[in-house]
Amino acid sequence: MQVEDISQLGLDQVIQLAEQIQKAGRTADAIALYTLWTQNSPSTDRHIGLFNQGVMQLNAGDIDGAEQAYRLSLDLYPGFAQARINLGLLLERKGQFDEAMLQWSQVAASGYLQGAANVELQTLALNHIGRLQEQLKHYDLAEHALTQSLQLNPRQSDALQHWVHLRSKQCKWPAMQAMPGVSVNAMLTGTSPLAMLALHDDPALQLMAAQSFVQRKFNLPTHRLCVNAPYKHERIRIGYLSGDLCTHAVGLLMADLLEAHDRSQFEIYAFDYSIEDGSEYRQRLKNAFDHVVDIRALDDHQAAAEIAHAEIDVLLDLHGLSSGARPGILSMQPAPLQGTYLGFIGTTALPWVQFVVTDRFALPEALTPYFSEKPLYVDGSFLPLNHTPTPPCSQSRTELGLPEDAFVMACFNNVYKFNTEMFATWMNILKRVDDAVLWLLDDNASATRELKKQIAYHGVPLDRVVFAKRTSHPEYRARMQLADVFLDTTPYNSGSTARDVLDCGLPMVTLSGRTFVSRMAGSLLHSIGLDELITDNHADYENLVVDLAADRARLASYRHHLIQGHKLREAAPAKLVLSLETQLKQMVQAL
Repeated sequence: MQVEDISQLGLDQVIQLAEQIQKAGRTADAIALYTLWTQNSPSTDRHIGLFNQGVMQLNAGDIDGAEQAYRLSLDLYPGFAQARINLGLLLERKGQFDEAMLQWSQVAASGYLQGAANVELQTLALNHIGRLQEQLKHYDLAEHALTQSLQLNPRQSDALQHWVHLRSKQCKWPAMQAMPGVSVNAMLTGTSPLAMLALHDDPALQLMAAQSFVQRKFNLPTHRLCVNAPYKHERIRIGYLSGDLCTHAVGLLMADLLEAHDRSQFEIYAFDYSIEDGSEYRQRLKNAFDHVVDIRALDDHQAAAEIAHAEIDVLLDLHGLSSGARPGILSMQPAPLQGTYLGFIGTTALPWVQFVVTDRFALPEALTPYFSEKPLYVDGSFLPLNHTPTPPCSQSRTELGLPEDAFVMACFNNVYKFNTEMFATWMNILKRVDDAVLWLLDDNASATRELKKQIAYHGVPLDRVVFAKRTSHPEYRARMQLADVFLDTTPYNSGSTARDVLDCGLPMVTLSGRTFVSRMAGSLLHSIGLDELITDNHADYENLVVDLAADRARLASYRHHLIQGHKLREAAPAKLVLSLETQLKQMVQAL
């Protein structure tokens, strides 16, 4: 076609022709068509043509060309919200975060936006701002953006669950607080399963949250890909599905376990979508597998097909319903046996997951009615213990802002695990133990600010609480040795942190509740014979810590027990894996 002919086409005609050209595999020609039309047509719809051109260019990998197209579109029509939102996403991709949020802010604040469709665009822009601010750890700004979004449209389950979790991350208690159009009950029923783990020690509520979440997000059509199972391999094939095989809390628990597998009977696969963090630990994890299948660039169907093609007998998902989970892979049933382990310490409510790896302390039989999965009980703790020599801390207490002669109580758990009752218990301990200080993570500015308000509210001098900056994993293990006792959180116990604490020889006091996640630290203590440090209510927890502060010999005996128990911890992964393998073998043989 000649330029003159192209210029006379209407927008609908150009869109139709461009789609035909693109379907023929000639994307460059389709982009060229839009370019000629937008440069020569007298149409008042040229801004839409430029927008479509930008989308095509972005999909083709021409980021700069897409940006130019979006900006030209906005030059023609500054009120074109879709182009401004897409430009923001492109700028975010380029790392220009402030510029991206400026674009979205213009959409959110635009007076020209009217009607339901445009309110939807405003909420979308605000949600993008909230998402990016959360990634940048500007939690107060993220919360503000989502508050505005929910005021425009309260019926946004995703925005609502993020809003609640953001408040938890900032230690704004209660995290669930009614707002116009959104009741606390609506927040309760719409809260994510991950957030619910920290909010309530009620197994029924956690099951409800998981079921509701799965119905909203993952009610996918199912079909069985493992059509040739059961397989008859010389060695049983175990596949681990994970995006956390790196220096992540889950990954840090896995190396010793993976290395303990009996390779004469089992062939170990990783279906891996983890980031390449460049760490030695990441390489150690990869080396622990017989096969590593990179599924980062694959969609769920393609990834599931890879698993089915590998004829995996047992697939262990290390995410459950946590961030980064890919339950769509599991929904296609690429393996005849599918279980959940470590990544989410609660029920997944996923109908395609048959079992959960746990132990009898962490998940007693009384809790099994609140799980859609059947428990697979391992010996000892389901959390892999280990022993890694911890070097002495290179810094003194004074250098880290701690009094040299104080009774130092540490809690380095993520602050979203804190709550009103737990923090009040810690404040009571400080009031009862004159020489005690509390050592916490300075996780984010908003949380630290809110915690200081709580400290003042309880009438405790601010210098009795010391906030530590985050550091590397080895350094944080070394620093922990400067503390006298570790104070666990409830209802969301420490997991990988608890393992590090005990391995460093630091006694830990925990409170085991009514849920799986509230019993995982107790599971570790129980497995090494330190049940005396497990409580089941806040009063006993408080009194135990106060007693330990007064009886330093007793505290020293626990530290000695932990230091001398390194051989037990060294043997723990092999013990766990042997019991896991024994039961998996029985399950495979029963297929």
